[in-house]
Amino acid sequence: MSNELQIDAFPPAKMASRMEEVGVTKAGLDFWTMFALAILAGAFIGTGGIFLTTVTTGLSAAGVPYGLVRLVGGLVFCLGLIAVVVAGAELFTGNNLIVMAYASRRVTTPQLLRNWGIVYAGNFVGSILTALVMFLTGQYTFASGAVGLNALSIANAKCSLGFLQAIALGIMCNALVCLAVWLCASARSTTDKILSIVFPITAFVAAGFEHSIANMYLIPIGLFIKSWAPAAFWEAIGKMPTDFAHLTWGAFFLRNLLPVTVGNIIGGAGFVGLAYWFIYLRPKKKVEVKPGVAPRILVVDDDPDFVDLSRRILSKAGYQVLAAGNGQQALQMMRSEKPDLVMLDVMMATPLEGVGVAQEIAADPALRSIPVVMISSIDSSQYAGLLPDSLHIPIDAWISKPIDPDHLLHTIRRFLP
Repeated sequence: MSNELQIDAFPPAKMASRMEEVGVTKAGLDFWTMFALAILAGAFIGTGGIFLTTVTTGLSAAGVPYGLVRLVGGLVFCLGLIAVVVAGAELFTGNNLIVMAYASRRVTTPQLLRNWGIVYAGNFVGSILTALVMFLTGQYTFASGAVGLNALSIANAKCSLGFLQAIALGIMCNALVCLAVWLCASARSTTDKILSIVFPITAFVAAGFEHSIANMYLIPIGLFIKSWAPAAFWEAIGKMPTDFAHLTWGAFFLRNLLPVTVGNIIGGAGFVGLAYWFIYLRPKKKVEVKPGVAPRILVVDDDPDFVDLSRRILSKAGYQVLAAGNGQQALQMMRSEKPDLVMLDVMMATPLEGVGVAQEIAADPALRSIPVVMISSIDSSQYAGLLPDSLHIPIDAWISKPIDPDHLLHTIRRFLP
């Protein structure tokens, strides 16, 4: 049953839980794995930049309207993030979403900054190496130097931005990049991930927003051409290095990379990560328990083995555990025993029995203040498509089976002391 193909997207509440788990995993990577994956991400995004620079060469001169040129560039640039997500790599801008795990206190400040610092450095190395190799290929001389001229024009324009303008363009860019990554959390297949990426990434490139890691390729390749291209190249394009006066290493770091990175953090971590954490993961109910009294947790599940496992984990942590084997028994015990929190399975006598119980709890004024943590394996079963949208499942947290004891206890402690 659990091996059957599922095509229904995960609902937003489940997406938030998945992104929190991803953040914990990313923050826990060892240095060399993290750094190597970051180098790959820099190279992947650089490859998207190569694709963009090559495909947009000559389009404006051929009379193609500005918007269509930007649209084509955005579509081909998607290659970069598709490779990062599908092949597996660590991208600084996407990792801004680790703030979701940070806000839930599952990742510490040192862990967050360590990840961002290592990944940012690795992205820089991968991007610069890609730019260096591309210069050595001589690809900038293709089409009588038109490819190189396009690369120079792109890099020079990026180094001409005002500081506040670059921050604002960075905010908008990473809001869309992190939106793409967030949408990927709903995916069950590679096709889902690719489709989730295409529109947000195309939008940010088409709109002219600024991506710090992309610029680690797009600006250095222009700098390498400006500094090292032979005289024959300049004769072919009818330009001189002085025609690209804004394109300097100082302008790259201070007028572009610094403000764009600040904007990317604000847009990704703030506008997407913290926004969705606030909507789906913030503790909406905090239970007050008398000092010296063990909080009581009702575990609702028709699997005796799972109930026993939960009892061992929770009892060891100082909680008193009650148990119910079905929905009606759970509702009766809630009214008579008044537990401080309920752990509720979805699939019991019927595939969605737990959903019905959660809806009854929310409709009962005497019970609705009790936090409900839904714990289920339904998202990997044949019944996944029956699961209602998260707005119609009135729960406070979601955990997928099999459970991780640390994750379970952390989730419980969001509501109980």
